[in-house]
Amino acid sequence: MIFDTEPQNWTELQNYVGQMFEECGFETEISKIVELVRGKKEIDVYTQDIKSEYKPIILVECKFWNKPVSQETIHSFRTVISDFGANIGFIVSKNGFQRGSYQAAEKTNIKLVTLKELETEYYNKWKQGMTAKYMPYADRLFPYWDYPGKTPNDGGTIDFDTNQLIRRAYSPICRLGPRDQMLDGFKRKYPINLPILDDNFQIVGEKEILTDRQYFDFIEENKDRAYEQFKKLYRE
Repeated sequence: MIFDTEPQNWTELQNYVGQMFEECGFETEISKIVELVRGKKEIDVYTQDIKSEYKPIILVECKFWNKPVSQETIHSFRTVISDFGANIGFIVSKNGFQRGSYQAAEKTNIKLVTLKELETEYYNKWKQGMTAKYMPYADRLFPYWDYPGKTPNDGGTIDFDTNQLIRRAYSPICRLGPRDQMLDGFKRKYPINLPILDDNFQIVGEKEILTDRQYFDFIEENKDRAYEQFKKLYRE
């Protein structure tokens, strides 16, 4: 899944949804005021898939209620979707929906989901978006470890084992590639165990990665350190 934790309140639910769409690479705005036929309306999450062929506009309502969402809420949101001309509408509910809600959503462009169901629907787009964000950092490291690779500017040699150790320590960055950009459901196998290196390339601990979120968080936290350690090895 995309998130490792559950939202604890309505604001967190709204922010999770917005974050997910942003990380998919969509243009996203939280608490956006839109113009409707009968006046203005604040939308919890407004997003648009600008990279797809027809660039659908998606409106999302987040319901962190202690009871199931009623059909009246669906009817109201359907009017908003119609008046604004959105392509898709999602209602994300913490505690499900009343039976009549599903009937109210039939034959409409509104989908009734939990956060986990929304994550499942957009997982591949999310992974593709996150990969696109971090591929430049993977490309930056590629010349250091790919055979025959680059050579130090001073014409000397480098220690092969140290090179491989750095590559292993930052393998989440080095492993990013075309398969991650495909929408066919490719998934990594966890856990991934990584050595933690100090500035002298000595192993001082171990890092365990258990989820996709932790995988990309690791890249965000270590993308520059990995580059600096390779540069140090190559005396640049």
